[in-house]
Amino acid sequence: MATKRSKVRTKKTRTASARSMRAIGRDALASARQRGSVLAGNLIAEGKNFRARVQKLARESSVDALAHAKVAIAPARAGLRNGARKFGAAVQRGVAIVLARLGVPSKADVEELSRRVAALSRQLKAAK
Repeated sequence: MATKRSKVRTKKTRTASARSMRAIGRDALASARQRGSVLAGNLIAEGKNFRARVQKLARESSVDALAHAKVAIAPARAGLRNGARKFGAAVQRGVAIVLARLGVPSKADVEELSRRVAALSRQLKAAK
C-alpha cells in the first residue's frame, strides 16, 4: 500500500505542479501582453514625435531654401531690371526719332511753345 500511496501522491504532485506551471504561464503571458502594450504605446508616441520633428525640419528647410534662392537670384533680378530700364529708354529714343522725322513735335517742343504762347498772351493783354 505504501507504493500505491506514493503513486497517488506523485500523481497529485504532478497535477498540482502542472496547474502551477499553467498559472505561471498565464501570469507570464499577461505580463508580456501588458509590457507589449506599454512598448507599443511608447513606440507610437515616439513615431508621432519623430513625425513632428521631421515636419518641422521640412518647414525650416523650405524657408531656408527660399531665402538662399532669393539671395542667389537677386543679382539676376537686378540685371533684368537694369536691362528692362535700358530697353525702355532705347524704345523711347527710337520712338522720339521716328516722331521727329514725321514732324510730330516732342513734349519739350510742346512745352516751349506753350510758354511762348503764354508770354505772347501776356504781352497782348498788357498792350491793350
